[in-house]
Amino acid sequence: MNYEPEHPAGPRRPPAGSSRLAGIDSAESAGAQGAGSAGSTGGRGVGSAGMAGVRGGLGGVRGGVRGGVVGALAAVATGALLYLGSGLHAVPALTWLAPIPVFLVAVRVRAGVAGVAAFVGWVLGLSNLVGYLLSDLGLPVVALGFLVALAGVFAGTVLVFRGLVVRGHPVVAAFAAPALWAGLDYLIASFSPHGAFTSLAYTQVEVVPINQIVSLTGPWGLSFLLLFPAAVIASRRLALVGLLAIVAAGTCAYGVVRLQGTPQSEPVKIAVLSAQGADNAGWPNAAGPQIIDRYRPMITDAARPGAKIVLLPEKIVDVRTTDLPQLSQQFQTLATSNKIELVVGLMVLGEGDHNRALMFHPDGAAPTSYDKHHLIPGIEPYTPGDRLATYDTWGLMICKDLDFPALARQYGELDTSLLLVPALDFINDGWLHSRMALLRGIENGIPIARDGSQGRLTLTDANGRIVAETTAPANAPAVLIGELRPGRDHTLYTAWGDWFAWLCALVALAGLLLLRSRGGRENIRHGQLRGLPVADLPAGDVAGDEAGDHDRPGPAGVAGGREAPAGGDGVHRAERGRRSDRAGQPSGVRPLAAGAPDAPRQHRT
Repeated sequence: MNYEPEHPAGPRRPPAGSSRLAGIDSAESAGAQGAGSAGSTGGRGVGSAGMAGVRGGLGGVRGGVRGGVVGALAAVATGALLYLGSGLHAVPALTWLAPIPVFLVAVRVRAGVAGVAAFVGWVLGLSNLVGYLLSDLGLPVVALGFLVALAGVFAGTVLVFRGLVVRGHPVVAAFAAPALWAGLDYLIASFSPHGAFTSLAYTQVEVVPINQIVSLTGPWGLSFLLLFPAAVIASRRLALVGLLAIVAAGTCAYGVVRLQGTPQSEPVKIAVLSAQGADNAGWPNAAGPQIIDRYRPMITDAARPGAKIVLLPEKIVDVRTTDLPQLSQQFQTLATSNKIELVVGLMVLGEGDHNRALMFHPDGAAPTSYDKHHLIPGIEPYTPGDRLATYDTWGLMICKDLDFPALARQYGELDTSLLLVPALDFINDGWLHSRMALLRGIENGIPIARDGSQGRLTLTDANGRIVAETTAPANAPAVLIGELRPGRDHTLYTAWGDWFAWLCALVALAGLLLLRSRGGRENIRHGQLRGLPVADLPAGDVAGDEAGDHDRPGPAGVAGGREAPAGGDGVHRAERGRRSDRAGQPSGVRPLAAGAPDAPRQHRT
């Protein structure tokens, strides 16, 4: 039998159509090899990306720790400066410095860190009032919540500043933050039972000529100015520094000019007296008669050298309504026999109980009566007054009433030429309370005689200059005699009221609206902190990236200010476009069309 060889010598001709099949096989093989190679490369890419993520996470942790440390240091610095620069005895220069540390770090750390630093720093600073509130005033611990609320106001102001800066509006931030602070200061004074007691404006009351700005703006102008330097410095805009210098020079120049003008009326000699007393000393039984006997020779001695007005403190004795006519007759006799205007502070019990000031006249006319409007919560459960009291052009107020700018301004509107103020301080707050009264005088251009028993006895002119002053101890008598020129140095604040506070409210509102604008939020998403070099930006949400976008564009080979992972191109993922996995383009990039949902936006710098 003859057999065909299974594999004949020479090339075997493929059957018809086999070349097409062979081409497909070859293509599939090549495709498989290509796919394997691409898969291997992709696996290495994923591994590199994972390592980069780990490194980025560790970097974020280290950045968070650094941010926390920086925030803590800023809080301590702000707290220490505010502690010394505010409260019952302030160092005025330190008040200007207090906000700066927190403002400086606010744009360099996360929002949470900035808010906590501001809050803690302000709480530390205001802790200088804790002993006064709890011990001197005897208020319950819950009263400290007011200090906590004030710290919250400062923290909110810092966060608004930070938000505007990181959204690319540093100039707006420099004005909106102090405007918000001043506007909230006005709001607190309008609704708080303590009025403007907590305003930082009082820290500058003795700083001449800056203090004169309140005759234009009220205390809200000083509140604005105290935060303006911190906001300008933290915004890092040279033009704003120049503007700050102009504002400072203009404020000082205005004060110098205003101090040149004072009322030219005839001076009046005033005696301010304080004798050793006792709380709740009743009359005519208890210790009241003894206290009156102490004042009787002091009044006569003050009138002998020519005092025309004699001012006694607040609540020198307690007297029932039924006994008031008899006690009033004794004071009227002193006023008539010594030919003086005699102002006396009494606690009148019955028919509602009133903290009252009475002015007895030398001609025997009926005494002028004034009831205290603003009573200390928890300490004075009395009926508040609701009327002003003037004799000729002289007005009466009592102690805490001068914590309220609006009430003092009403006397300015009446063209009051002199305010006579019986008061009773709590020893440690004598300086602060006397300076609060002084500021009311500058605001409305009114001279003030204030008798702060257990604190300060003061005579101040229409521009707030201290003409005479002495300390009134609790256990010894004190006498202050000096001259004041009754008359008003008319002010814009008296005429226009709280216009500056409302202007600040509008500026702050504009800043808040800009803060909520969509465009501003997207600036943060893409890491465009305008005015800050990209390489200097904190990683991820450290700069306020609410979208959690940590792969920020940076200089060549840098992502978010960190070194790009091996094989990476340092390009923001929003700028990569959609990747194509088509054959022949395993790692190709198809650029996004303009207007596509994920297309990067252009940001002006």
